[in-house]
Amino acid sequence: MNVALIGCGTIGGVHAASMTGAGLKLAVCADVSRKAASAMAKQYGAKLATPEAAIKRPDVDIVAICVPTPFHGDYVQAAAKAGKAIFCEKPFCRTAAQCRQAMKAAKKAGVKLFIAHVVRYFHEFDAMRAQIAAGAVGTPGFAKVYRGGGYPTGAKNWYRDYQQSGGVVLDCLIHDLDWLRFTFGEPVRLFGQALMRSKPESLDYAQVTLRMKSGLIASATGTWAHPGGFRVKTEVCGDGGMVQFDSAQASLVGQPRLKGGGGGTVIPGSPVLKSPYQLEWEDFRAWLETDRTPRVLPEDGLRAVEMGVAVLKSSQTGRAVAL
Repeated sequence: MNVALIGCGTIGGVHAASMTGAGLKLAVCADVSRKAASAMAKQYGAKLATPEAAIKRPDVDIVAICVPTPFHGDYVQAAAKAGKAIFCEKPFCRTAAQCRQAMKAAKKAGVKLFIAHVVRYFHEFDAMRAQIAAGAVGTPGFAKVYRGGGYPTGAKNWYRDYQQSGGVVLDCLIHDLDWLRFTFGEPVRLFGQALMRSKPESLDYAQVTLRMKSGLIASATGTWAHPGGFRVKTEVCGDGGMVQFDSAQASLVGQPRLKGGGGGTVIPGSPVLKSPYQLEWEDFRAWLETDRTPRVLPEDGLRAVEMGVAVLKSSQTGRAVAL
């Protein structure tokens, strides 16, 4: 199957390698930056086109949307109208209403829509979830997750605009909001705190406490204020034990603060032979070819956005938000 890649930046490059590793062909590259699209096309022997033309090409089976968040909904609807299967980066859209419009378009067109919540495919998180499900910690009562790194840069510093990106909550912490729901079930309510700076600055930080229907309490922190590099920490406690993961795995680490932001969007590394990004592409391909239900459905992408937006609302009002 042939893929048109819309967005040839940092995450687009990750997905280009992953989709080809999963046995798909990167046939067309498109980006508002012709230079970026041309470089990607040359690397993979793909054709060059504008995003609009790429989506309409008859030789394209799948459209991969790897552009900034504000454009996800429009491209999903355009790809659906063209009858293409759709792979869309997270967050699904900036608002729940936009997600629902995109889902409606995909359903009307009868095309499959996959939202790339890749943490569900990370080996460490997959192993923790399996141990929890197997009863390794007994009945879970508390979970704590931490994720982040330096402040990412992007075209026209779009990450700094909460109306476009949702800040660290919708672009980074949303990974853990999704994984907590995936692992422990639906949340009942949450209380969030976030910087929500009115003046652009290369720092962002948010934390949220959630109560799940199961009774479990979860604490999640997302940061774009880390001195440098990237770090993930997770701890789940139950009445029979505890499971922990720390990406640093070092007794003492000193890091100078990076100047001028943290570079491109934060992409956590993976030491395994087959990356979690390739695993999600393989899952998507299997859904297209065999109708096997994938690990992530559009409804999951919508729910993650609803949770992220609730964190921002709680941060603005200073009150808990029911879900």
